[in-house]
Amino acid sequence: MVVLSKPAIEQYSSIRNCIPSTTFYPGIPIIDLSKPDSKNLIVKACEEFGFFKVINHGVPLEFITNLESEAIKFFSLPLSEKEKAGPPTPLGYGNKRIGPNGDIGWVEYLLLTTNPDSCSHKFLSVLGVNPEMFRSALNDYILAVKKMTCEVLELMADGLKIPTSNVFSKLLKDEKSDSVFRLNHYPPCPDFQTLKDSNMVGFGEHTDPQIISVLRSNNASGLQISLRNGSWISVPPDQNSFFFLVGDSLQVMTNGRFQSVRHRVLTNSLKSRVSMIFFGGPPLSEKIAPLPALMKGETSLYKEFTWLEYKTSAYNTKLADNRLGHFERIVAS
Repeated sequence: MVVLSKPAIEQYSSIRNCIPSTTFYPGIPIIDLSKPDSKNLIVKACEEFGFFKVINHGVPLEFITNLESEAIKFFSLPLSEKEKAGPPTPLGYGNKRIGPNGDIGWVEYLLLTTNPDSCSHKFLSVLGVNPEMFRSALNDYILAVKKMTCEVLELMADGLKIPTSNVFSKLLKDEKSDSVFRLNHYPPCPDFQTLKDSNMVGFGEHTDPQIISVLRSNNASGLQISLRNGSWISVPPDQNSFFFLVGDSLQVMTNGRFQSVRHRVLTNSLKSRVSMIFFGGPPLSEKIAPLPALMKGETSLYKEFTWLEYKTSAYNTKLADNRLGHFERIVAS
């Protein structure tokens, strides 16, 4: 259990009520990267759920625990200190407010670029006498997770029978890749009897605009995904594994064969939730369109756009909006 300092909770006093979690869903696809059939199971999971869990991933446990420890140190600081690393524009520290369009949640976060030298002096100065410990833990984690993510994307391409297996991974490996990294902290939600009248989630329902998102959290519940029929299911927490989420860009590149998964985070009344998310994005100038190898005579469902165009459009929407709607060529049936 992660228990953070009281100031990390007090800053949320104006947000009221929490939605209790539901029973865990037992059917989450599990991909064992050590097994030869993993590429086909990845494709099946992306088609049916847009979501899967990866085990035997090769990311050292030490890298995971070191970064979580550093994140806890940061989120345990007084609010006045953390705010020196903000406001998020969009990178930096933020709390309650998610994006510029009125969305709020029971969350505080750090949004960072994945460039090894990206930590700004403003952010590092908040970390006290040894900021290099945070920088080192962050770099170790991101490099290992990026390597694992590229392996999964290449297995995905093989499973789709695309001749060029690096068609997805090369976009993340590109030195101009616009990947970002996010640390979220969800403090325990106060007593339900005290908070009335409105509903609140930690992070509201949305899809991720990038190609792929890779999430790891501590052993606290809260993550939910939406099934194709619109019902919400709770994902059992697993602090030793990684969860992969199909993003909007991958939906377009597969011409809708894979669909980005809507997800949200519910608050937890008992313990803090700390999550780490790697968002694998292409270079800003990369053109996003259905891959010819997957079309087989099909009509493209989407207009071609650059990642910068889509990122800019997504940033100007609310969380729950259908961000791809503006780029649909025909209405998907």
